[in-house]
Amino acid sequence: MSRQPILEPSLQGKLFTLALAFCVLLITAGLLRSVCSYVFADSRDLFLAGSVLQSLLAFVFPAYLTALLYSDSASKYIGCKVDTSFRQYAGVVIVMLLMTPAVDAVVEWNSSVSLPACMEGMAGKFRQWEESAARTTAMVLGDTTAWGLVSGLIVIGCVTGFAEEMFFRAGLQKALTSSGVQRDMAVCIAAFVFSAVHFQFYGFVPRFILGAFFGYLYWYTGSIWVAAFAHALNNSVVVLVAWLAHRGYITGGDEVSDPIIEWSPYLSLASAVVTVIVIAFFWKRFFILKDYGKKSE
Repeated sequence: MSRQPILEPSLQGKLFTLALAFCVLLITAGLLRSVCSYVFADSRDLFLAGSVLQSLLAFVFPAYLTALLYSDSASKYIGCKVDTSFRQYAGVVIVMLLMTPAVDAVVEWNSSVSLPACMEGMAGKFRQWEESAARTTAMVLGDTTAWGLVSGLIVIGCVTGFAEEMFFRAGLQKALTSSGVQRDMAVCIAAFVFSAVHFQFYGFVPRFILGAFFGYLYWYTGSIWVAAFAHALNNSVVVLVAWLAHRGYITGGDEVSDPIIEWSPYLSLASAVVTVIVIAFFWKRFFILKDYGKKSE
C-alpha cells in the first residue's frame, strides 16, 4: 500500500541523505568493529565481521533510508518486489561467462598502466593503496579450510555483493534516474563512484565496466535482485578461484586483481566481440520482461 513520501523528493535531498547516512554509519561501523576486536582474535574473522557491519550499516541502510524518506513505497523504489524470471539470472551467467576473457584482458592492461613522470608522487600513492589492498586480499582469501571458502562466499560474495548494489544502484543510481537524470549518465556516474571508492587506480577500469553492467541490469530489470545476483556471482567466483589456487587445484595469481587464467589475445578479442553481439541482439530477450514498460521509476 502506497503512502505519501515523508520528505519532498529532490535530487539534492536524496544525495545529501545518502551521503550523510553513509558517513555517519561508516564511522559507527568502524567503532563497532573495534568492539568486535575483543570477540574475534583471528584477524580474518575480525575483518569479515567488520565487513558485515559495514555492509549492513554503511551501504544497505542509507539506501533504504533514502527510499523510505523520498518515495511512496521503499520496496517498490528499491526494486525488491519486481517480478524476475529464471531467464534473467541465466542471462547474467551467460553474459558474464562470455565477457570474462575480455574483462581479464582489461584487468591486465589496467594493472600495467604507467603514469607520466610528473605524476610520480601520485603513482607511488596509488601503488601503496594497491599493496595495502593486496595484503588484505591475501589475508581474507588465504584461508584454505572449508570454513574459509564458505565464509568467503557468504560475506565477500553474497553480503558484500548485495550491499554494494543496494548503495550504488538502488541508492545512488536510483536517486539520479528518479530525479530526471538520463539513464546512461546515471549508470556511468554510479559506476564511476563505485569504482573510485575502492581506491584501486590499477583496477579502476574493469571495476567501472562491471559497475556499468550491474547498473544496466538494474535499470532494465527494475530488480535489485538481478543486479545483486550478478555482483555476488562475480565476487563468489573470485573467492572460489582464489581458494582453489591456494589449495593447488589450479595455478594463478593470489590477488583479486590478477587474472587467474592467461587468455590469448585472440580469445580476449573474440570474447569482447561475442559479448557485444550477444548484448546487442539478446539483451532484451534475456533481461526485459513483457511488462517492463509498466515499471515505475
